[in-house]
Amino acid sequence: MKNILLLAIGLGVIPLCSAVWATTDLGTLGSPHVTISPASGPPGTKITITVSGIPDISKSSYPYPDLYIYLPFSQPFGTTLTSHCGGQDCFPIYTHDDAINQDYANRIITFSLPSTNNSKPVFLNGFENSVCDVTVNGKILERFSTLCNTKDEPQGLYQIKLAWLLESDSEQSYTTKTIPFFVTPGMPSSEGPVADNGDIILKQYQNGTISEAQFYAELKARGWTEEQVRQALAVIGKLPHQMGASGPDYKLPLYQTNSSANSANITSQTNITNPELSQSKIKLDDNTTKINTTRIKTEQNNGSLPIPQNSSTAKPVQNNLPIQPPQNDSMWNNIIIGLSIVAAAIMVSVTIFVKTHRNKQNAR
Repeated sequence: MKNILLLAIGLGVIPLCSAVWATTDLGTLGSPHVTISPASGPPGTKITITVSGIPDISKSSYPYPDLYIYLPFSQPFGTTLTSHCGGQDCFPIYTHDDAINQDYANRIITFSLPSTNNSKPVFLNGFENSVCDVTVNGKILERFSTLCNTKDEPQGLYQIKLAWLLESDSEQSYTTKTIPFFVTPGMPSSEGPVADNGDIILKQYQNGTISEAQFYAELKARGWTEEQVRQALAVIGKLPHQMGASGPDYKLPLYQTNSSANSANITSQTNITNPELSQSKIKLDDNTTKINTTRIKTEQNNGSLPIPQNSSTAKPVQNNLPIQPPQNDSMWNNIIIGLSIVAAAIMVSVTIFVKTHRNKQNAR
């Protein structure tokens, strides 16, 4: 009886040991396609990593594998979150459970490098959210609010890795992709907007109590730059790709906060332009008047053409044609002379007639 019991226990242990020893070969799981944009940049650069072509691992045996991403950017500051990733931050982006649920969608990982030029964290829904937070398809995996705008990422070459890890033993891993990223020298630090300065506006826009136009206008009025507005939108999940819209995130709509200012500028430009045209026209007319006046005076001195007193311009006269004086004055002069002669002749005739008539009467 005792021997039978021992035999049964032995037979039960053998399958269990076989299951433990049947470790998944991580090197045979395949490699997804990975792209990074950009491939280099200064502190504060927003990095987007797209993982596509994810293989099906639903039929993998226990212990099950998961796909992790290793981010080395917090390593220089000694603030890594886990100890089993070789001093780097690592996060699962695709698990065996995802494969069981047939979730093979592309993984889009976004985050920004630490920089003293980054906008300050925003307190929303009980958490401090920053542009440095690691997100996968819009969901935050880890927050870096205390590091995000207090340090500048050191210059140098960093290696981002994708690796398969066993769920039961994270020390066993297989690196399937390595993506280099070079941090270039940073820009001088500048004073960014105060967190409280736009916190209410961000909350109102996130809750839908203000329109998109009001959101942009309010932040622009507070001195926010386009990059800081983009970072704020990333924090509250309002970037185009986070809301399912197409198009790059950096092309954000621009709203004019003071349309009257543009009108004033246009009016000012019009007022500046028209006087110049008017002055040019006046100068042209003045030169034309001077030329015509000089020509008329010359012709008057030559006795060829009378000048009207109220005329400022005169038609140009062709030099090859003779200039004839007006005929009206000569005609009236001839008429007056003719009438004078006729009147004189009548007076002479009357005088002779009167004297002849008197002489005849005296002779009688």
